[in-house]
Amino acid sequence: MASSRFPGKPLVDIGGVPLVVRSARRARQAGCFSRVVVATEDPEIVAVANSHGFESLLTPTFPTGTDRVAWAVEHLGCAWAVNLQGDEPLFPLDLLCSLAAALPSDPEALWTAADLALSAEDGRDEDIVKILLARSADRWSTPDRWSSLSRPADPLAAGLDEFGTPDPRADRQALDFHRVLPADLAGDPAVHVGVYAGSAAAFARFAGLPPSDLEQTRRIEPLRALGARMRVRALVGKWNRVAVDRVEHISMVLHVLKQQGE
Repeated sequence: MASSRFPGKPLVDIGGVPLVVRSARRARQAGCFSRVVVATEDPEIVAVANSHGFESLLTPTFPTGTDRVAWAVEHLGCAWAVNLQGDEPLFPLDLLCSLAAALPSDPEALWTAADLALSAEDGRDEDIVKILLARSADRWSTPDRWSSLSRPADPLAAGLDEFGTPDPRADRQALDFHRVLPADLAGDPAVHVGVYAGSAAAFARFAGLPPSDLEQTRRIEPLRALGARMRVRALVGKWNRVAVDRVEHISMVLHVLKQQGE
C-alpha cells in the first residue's frame, strides 16, 4: 500500500474490481491450485480480499514478497507454492500451471520465469528487471562466483530431447539479474517475469538467508538465492502479460479486458 511509485496500488480500481482481487481471480482461474490465499501485511487488503470471497492471511512485515510467502507457506502447512504477485491481473494461466507442474523436478530450487521477448526499450527501462540465462549449450553451469552444477543424468528431465538437444521451451539456469544490462554479458538476457515458486524447503531456505548487499543495491530478491549458491531456474517462453507497475498501465489492462469482452 505504501509503494513509492504507486501508493495504494493493490486496491486501485480496475474496471470496478480492486487490482489485488483481479490477481487472485487470475490464480483461481488457472484451475491448477488447491488453494488460493491473499497474503498481506495490510488489514485493509485482508478485508477487501475477504469481501470478494478469498481466503486471506495477515502476515508480519517482511523485506520482500518471497520472505512473506515463505512465512505463509510455513503457517499454512503447504508443501508447494506459487507466488503470484498482486499486481498481475492478466498473468498467463499456462505459465502458472507450468510452474506448478515443474516444481517436483527440483524441490531444492527457487523457480521463476523469463520472457525471451526483450526489446531495446525494455533493456533501458530500470523498472523492468532483466534476467541473465545460461546459454543453451551450458545451461547447467553457472559462473564461478555462484556455483557449479552438473548436468542431470536424465536428458529428458533436464529439458533435453532424446538426442541431447536443449528444448527451448524448457527451463534455463538463472545466472544473474540486472536493472541495467552490463556491456559484457556472459549469458542470454530476457525479461524477468516476477513470479516465484518452490517447495516449502526452498522457501524456508531463502527466508533463512540474510539479505545480500547486491540484492539490496539492485532491489532484486533472487540475487539473495544466487549469492548463497541456491539454484534459480526459469521457465522460458514468450507470454502476453500486462503487470501494473505504474499508473499508466491501468489503461493497458482495461484495453485487454475490453478485448476479452469485459
